[in-house]
Formats: sequence, structure tokens, C-alpha cells
Amino acid sequence: MKVVGKGTKTLYHVLLIFGSIIMLYPFAFAFLGMFMSQEGFYEVSFLPIPEGFKYCVDNIAKILRRTEIYPSIALTLGRFVWYAFILSFTSVLGGYVFAKVNFAGKNIAFYLLMSSMMIPGVALLTPQYLMFRKWSLVDNPLVLFITGCFSAYNIFLVRQTIAGLGDEYKEAAEIDGAGFITIVFRIYFPMLKPVLAVILIQTFIGQWNDYLFPDIFMAGNTSWLPIGVLSVRIQSDYMYQVSGGGLVNYPLAMVMSVFMMIPPVIIYIIFQKNFVEGLTAGGVKS
Repeated sequence: MKVVGKGTKTLYHVLLIFGSIIMLYPFAFAFLGMFMSQEGFYEVSFLPIPEGFKYCVDNIAKILRRTEIYPSIALTLGRFVWYAFILSFTSVLGGYVFAKVNFAGKNIAFYLLMSSMMIPGVALLTPQYLMFRKWSLVDNPLVLFITGCFSAYNIFLVRQTIAGLGDEYKEAAEIDGAGFITIVFRIYFPMLKPVLAVILIQTFIGQWNDYLFPDIFMAGNTSWLPIGVLSVRIQSDYMYQVSGGGLVNYPLAMVMSVFMMIPPVIIYIIFQKNFVEGLTAGGVKS
């Protein structure tokens, strides 16, 4: 058995601390920047030095007075609820079929599904745009709810978890006369809470940060922009449109940045345990 030396452990800890600092630096920079005036931000070197709590309150108040934020958040949360439901349904159904149902071409179908993960999403944007434009769905709010209803990655996670569960649950339910849907959603579904937590967390973060797709497909209908797109446009208002005596208003852009960071961080902290359990659920077979 190889013993790790004290010098190696020290180096590992140093690298870990250094990596954590690098990851937290942008958040710290944005957070401290909220406490600065528009003029004072231009004196920042390594990290902003807060000038006063009143600047933070004023900066937040100016952002909260942007009334377009609230319908955008409502739209984003509506998309999350829809995709959380549809992705949970399709992922559990697909995962169960590939784990417990035998049919001709099962392995081929599974490998084809997995191979779809190798296709970059940006490679599909052009054909999707042409297809949706032909169907008059570009700039139509409906386009925000009809893509992404299936996830090969989520199906794989569910499949791996269900494959590690014994067939006795299925056999006992079939003896009692349970049908396919009953077995999937009343027997196996309650045992998939950790994986479902992963799906919900990833869905929320994906919808909250969704930028590229709505920015392209809803470019001509700015009243239906999710918060991921609207937040960038609000930041652009303060970073690229000079105001206040010729100075760019970076503190307000920092407020919007922190606002976008907080919800995903809170969600992850609350469900961190379930998230880790879900990712490792299919890693060990019983």
C-alpha cells in the first residue's frame, strides 16, 4: 500500500486552497463591488474596498425598480416547473425501460441515445432555427417550452440507479396485478429521490442561466425574455451605455451579477446531500 508523503499532502492542500480562491474571486469581486459608488469603482485594483452600506442599498434599489425583471423571473420559474415535470417523467420512464424491459434492439437504441450526448448543442441551432422559422415558431413564446423535453444524461442516471435495484419489486408488483405505469411511478419512482434531486437542480440551474437559445429564437420578441437573457441586457445597459458624467456604472452591473449567482448557490447548498447521492447512486452495484 502506497503511503502519501507529508509533502504531497501539503502540496495538495495548497493547490486546493489556491483553486478555491480562484473560483471565489469573481463572486467576491462582484459582491464587494455592490458597496461602491460609480466613481469609486474606478479606483479598484485587486478587490473593491466597500465605501458604505448606503451605496449597496441604493444600487440594489435601482435594479429592483427595473419592472421588466419580475415578469422575466415569472417566465423563468414557469419554464422550470414545466421542464422539471416533463424531464422527470421522460427520464424515469426511459430509465426504467432501458433498465428493466427487454425488447429487440434495446442495446442499439441505448447506444444511439448515449451517442446523442456527443453532439454539441450549438451544432443544432441552425437546423432548429430553420425548422422553427418554417413552422412560425421563431419569436413565438411557445418555442420556449417545446425543446429539451428529453435528456439522454438524465435517462442514463435513472437507468443506472434502477438497474442497481432488484427485480423482486417488479415481480411482486406484477403478481399483485400492477400495470406498467403503476410499477414505474408507484413502485420505483419513490426510490429515485436522490436522482430526481439531481434532475431538478440541473433543470433549475439550466433554466435560470439559459441565454443562447432564447436570445436567438426570441430576439424579435423582447417581452418574453427569460432572466438569463434579460440580466445580460440589463448589465449591458450599465456597462456599455455611458451615463453619469461619462462613467460606466459598474456597481449596478455587479448587483445584477450577484443577483444571478444567489439562487443557484442557495439551491445547491440546500440539496447538496441529495445531489451527491444522486450522482453516485448508480456508481456501485449491490
